[in-house]
Amino acid sequence: MLVVGTTNDPATPYEWAQNLAGDLGANLLTYEGEGHTAYGRSNQCIIDAVDAFLVDGDMPEDGLVC
Repeated sequence: MLVVGTTNDPATPYEWAQNLAGDLGANLLTYEGEGHTAYGRSNQCIIDAVDAFLVDGDMPEDGLVC
């Protein structure tokens, strides 16, 4: 599983993403930025990592920060 968290999310604190990833034993992909949704609204690093996971099954390294 892959959890994507945004450091300055006004609706969902980043700590929740960290906790969820830990609880699920999932990898955490971090977007350092603003906004509630990272995928499709942040940067190419996030898009490439999520696309590779969804399309090819390539898990980004745990703790990757974009």
